[in-house]
Amino acid sequence: METTIYLIRHAQMHPSPSLHYSEWPLSTVGQGQAEKLGGLLEPLGIEVMFSSPFLRCLQTVRSFAGKAGIDINVKDDLRERLVVQGIVDDFSDIWRRSWDDFNFAMPGCESSLDAQKRFVAAVEDILAGNNRETIGISAHGNVIGLFLNHIHPAFGKAEAEALTNPDVVRISAGGRIVWDQEFRLPGLENIATNHLETPFAGLPRRSTGNQD
Repeated sequence: METTIYLIRHAQMHPSPSLHYSEWPLSTVGQGQAEKLGGLLEPLGIEVMFSSPFLRCLQTVRSFAGKAGIDINVKDDLRERLVVQGIVDDFSDIWRRSWDDFNFAMPGCESSLDAQKRFVAAVEDILAGNNRETIGISAHGNVIGLFLNHIHPAFGKAEAEALTNPDVVRISAGGRIVWDQEFRLPGLENIATNHLETPFAGLPRRSTGNQD
């Protein structure tokens, strides 16, 4: 049986230094995006939903899951990669290096290679444990990008940065995992924002250690 998986990048978040990065909520814009995303996801026939434990991912699909009458299964290994601890001024340089060298990691953080292996294994575990034809996975920009790099090595830093908030990527899994590069969720372009539009409450833009 061939299974279709929709990788759903969360809607626009609202980072805050007063909260752990796993607890950053959706912004006001992101909340509206999540409500509208539910209607766009409805025709896809998603039968089961998995999610990163991070609040922004759960909030992104909560409305859809409720209306669809499906549970959200939290899986820790779908979490975002921690690129750097705390707030730094040279995040862009660290981010670039993490794509140039998949073994590179800041102290106490996760390399691109380790995050990629973790996320790939999580998706494979989901596939192995479910007999549904259509699965949704709510996750993050960096790990989704690393997953797509695993499938298609030409996918790199520039492509990862082009993912929107929210975004929806379709892959199929039969004998092997294939990324449908032609898929575009109808109507997504009307609600999605660029990650550079993320409102950073009291934080220097792109210094938070999460290209999420």
